[in-house]
Formats: sequence, C-alpha cells, structure tokens
Amino acid sequence: MVIVYKSNSGYTKEYAKLLSDALDVPAYSIDYLPEVHKGKDILFLGWVFAGSVVGYKKAAKLCNVRCVCAVGMGPPMSELVPGFRAKMSIPAGVEVFYLQGGFDINKLKGPMKLIMKIKVKEIAGRFAGKTDLSPEEQATLNMTSVGDSCVSLENLAPVIDWYKKN
Repeated sequence: MVIVYKSNSGYTKEYAKLLSDALDVPAYSIDYLPEVHKGKDILFLGWVFAGSVVGYKKAAKLCNVRCVCAVGMGPPMSELVPGFRAKMSIPAGVEVFYLQGGFDINKLKGPMKLIMKIKVKEIAGRFAGKTDLSPEEQATLNMTSVGDSCVSLENLAPVIDWYKKN
C-alpha cells in the first residue's frame, strides 16, 4: 500500500509526509502517481472544500482506496466522517478519518482566495462571543485571522493504528 494525496496549500502534503515517514511507505501526489501504483491499494489524503474530499473521486477511479483522510481547517467533530462518506459515496468498507490541518489565506490564489476571504469571516463569526474555546477551536479561529497549522504526528495516531491492523 502507498499513500496518495491531493494538497492545495501544503497541509495535506505535510500529513502525507509525516505518515509516509511513520509507516515507511512512499507518498505521491495524485497528480504525479506512477503508473505502477495505479489499480493498487492506497491510503488517500485529500483537502476538504465545501464538504467534499478533493481528489477522492480521481483516486477511486485510479486505485483501490482502502482509507480516506479528509484534511480540513475546522476542529474534529463526530458528524464529519459520515458526512464525507455520504457526500463522496465512500463505500462502507473504506475507513474514513478527519484530520485538522491548517489554513493561511496568503497561500491561496485566484478565485479560491476570494471565496475564502468571505468564508473566514463566516467561520470566525461562529466563535464570536464564545469564552471557552477548545484548543482545536482556538486554532481554527487563529487560522481565520493570522493562519495556523495543527498538522502533527499525534493527530495521525488513529490512522497509523488502522494501518498496522490492516
């Protein structure tokens, strides 16, 4: 099994590299996936946009996806995984994880930057008036103003455990 990822601003790629090092398996961008790995089992990481895991559909056409890691800027919430599974039509036999990544508006370009300028105001508004933010919520709030990253090997522990059992 190899790791295949689709990254927009680098946080998903960081997770793929950490996972590659931890599992001692190669990681490839889906845009540069060697032919030899097409049709084989993969662990896929993709960034989240509008409730979708970007790159998953392409990965599912090219390879046998065994596990999906959705990387987004929001804090982990239990309802995220079933939502990704339903929206992306991820089969029941495929494990799905959510990882809080990072966000920095300065890493975006073009229409994506314009969309996210509006979206970060909406996201920041969700936390307005809250006094007891969790560390994950605080990180998300920081992402909306100055940029922040939650990428860590610790966040990958459930994925690593899954891999070792499979």
